[in-house]
Order: sequence, then structure tokens, then C-alpha cells
Amino acid sequence: MSHFERLLAGPRGRRFLLQFVQASEYEAAGQSGDLPLSSAVFHTTYRIERRLGRSISILSSEPFTGPRLDVGDVVAALPGAPLAEPTDELLLDALKGSVDAAMYWQEPDGDDLLCAIPVVRDGLARVAEHLAGSSLLERWARPMDPADQRSLVWEEQWYRTEAIDLRRWRNDALSSERRALTDRPARADANVSGNWWSCPPQELRRSTGSAPDGLPLGMHLIEDTLGWAEADATRLRIDPKARVLEIASADHWARLCRDHPLDVTASRRHDWYRTTGRDGAWVVPDWCAVAEHYDGVHLTIACYLEAATTAIPVDGDRASVIAGCDPDSTWWLNEAVVTPEGVERLRIEGG
Repeated sequence: MSHFERLLAGPRGRRFLLQFVQASEYEAAGQSGDLPLSSAVFHTTYRIERRLGRSISILSSEPFTGPRLDVGDVVAALPGAPLAEPTDELLLDALKGSVDAAMYWQEPDGDDLLCAIPVVRDGLARVAEHLAGSSLLERWARPMDPADQRSLVWEEQWYRTEAIDLRRWRNDALSSERRALTDRPARADANVSGNWWSCPPQELRRSTGSAPDGLPLGMHLIEDTLGWAEADATRLRIDPKARVLEIASADHWARLCRDHPLDVTASRRHDWYRTTGRDGAWVVPDWCAVAEHYDGVHLTIACYLEAATTAIPVDGDRASVIAGCDPDSTWWLNEAVVTPEGVERLRIEGG
């Protein structure tokens, strides 16, 4: 699948394209404030949310008397929207916006729903074509760089990254599934919530490469962010013999789930139904079993844009979701292959 196709394939990629074209429009508008696309998107997503019965309002000191913009206005504005030079800063900001909007415990928001409408998706194809040859997007598809890995511990983090017993993690996951089988309704659309993530245990050491501004990407790309600003970043030396599994596409995730499945249907059914609209059997990778074959698992940014927040077919009636997995993260299932080489306190500018 080409970069062009991957950017349009999933909610996170389409949201990334929308964020980029809106940022381009703001940059081009300058002092004029002429933002036809952004205005149409704002009012259309508001109308989408209202039609779905969601509690949402426009904060204004005056009654809204502007045009009643809708999907047709977004489609009309997309072909003429300016497209900026894809600088590292603009691309990273657009990616941050898409990552921050990822949700696995409720229905997609208005922007994600807007981008999924076929005529809007077709309009975003022009943006995807504009970005497909960017050198940064090329880097986002590459394997983990062992020479540039730092792990983070946020100042407010309640735990410290540490080696944990993955057998205990699996036993806890199985216990949670058994409880959900008896305690939670069988109907997928029941209004209950619980575990929604599919990533390895959060207590494991996790590393990322560097962003264009020199900070670890993990300081920028955070799902369900809590607004933390300061972290201790530990530079890691990776054993050249480390076995790192690259998750570079939805097919790679599906294969991992087929090879090492852990059934989580009862504990994930309700949240993932809201996220994807799919009702069926769900699995995640059995990270304890994966650790028998690999020391680390790396999720590329390109895969994240293609597949996160989608139902990924595994086999038969089973599917999975890449959920709670920040892009470019490498989870270290075997701590022995990484050696800490110094800690530095870093802060996000403006945090």
C-alpha cells in the first residue's frame, strides 16, 4: 500500500490530512482571517454532533447568525484550500492533533465522522497526494532506529518503567475477561465501559526516536494525554542482537494476533463497538507469548495512521484494534537488551 493510500485508509490518517490542510489555510490567511474550509469544518462537525444527539454547544456572547454550513460546503472548499510546504513542524503538529483525538471508549467525534464521508475522503485525496512524497513521511514508515532511542518517565507518572512478569500480566488479563463474561451485558451496544487498550503493559519500558525539534517523539505523540509537560528522558543503548518485531501495517498486527491470540471479547466488546461499529469476537496479542520470540515491538507512525481506531480483521469472526499504542513506540518485552546511558530532564515548550 502506498503512502497515498495509507493516509486515506483509516480515521487517524484522514484526520491528519484534515489537520494539515486547515493549518495550511490558517498560514495562508494571515491577517485576513479568510478561512472558508475551517469555518465549514467547524460548523459541519457541530451539526453532525447535534444530529447524533450529543451535548455540544458553540460558546459565544452573541446568538449565532452566520451561514448554516454543511458537508457540501466542506466538499466545495477542499479543492481550493491552500496547501503549505510540508515542513517538519506542520506535519508533526497535524500528527499530534490526530493522535490527541484518538478515542477507543466512545463513538468517533464529528471530525472523524466528517472525514469518513466518501465525498470528503475524496476531497482529502488531493492533500494526501501533496504529502505522499514528503521525506518525513518516508521516515515515519521506517523501522526503529537503534541509535536514537529514549524512554520517558513523566514527572507526574504514578509508576516507573520497570521489568514486569508478563505471565502475571496474562493471568490478570484472563481473570479480567472471565469477570467480564459474568458481570457485563452480552449486547455490544450496552452502555458500559472497561479496558480498551491492546498495547503491552504500560509499566514496561517504552522508547521512541527523536522529533524534528530534538525532543523524543514520545513527548509529542500521546493518546489520551493528561497534559503533562516535564519528563526524565533516558537514552538507551540497544543490543545489536535484539529481536525487534516491526508492526508496519495492519496486516502485521493481524498476523501477530493470529500467531499469539488472547481473547478479550467480553472485556473489549462494548468500547470497541462504539469505536468501530463492529460486533464480533475480539483478540489482542498475548504479549507474554510474543516475548518468547521477540525482545521488543515497534509500531511505525505509518501503520498508526493507516490502522489505529479501525477494526482489523484477524481471521474468521475475530478482529483486533490497535488501541492505546502511541505511534513510533517500541515496547521492550525483554529489559536485558537495553542499557540506560544517562538521564536528562526535558520540558515541552509552552507546557
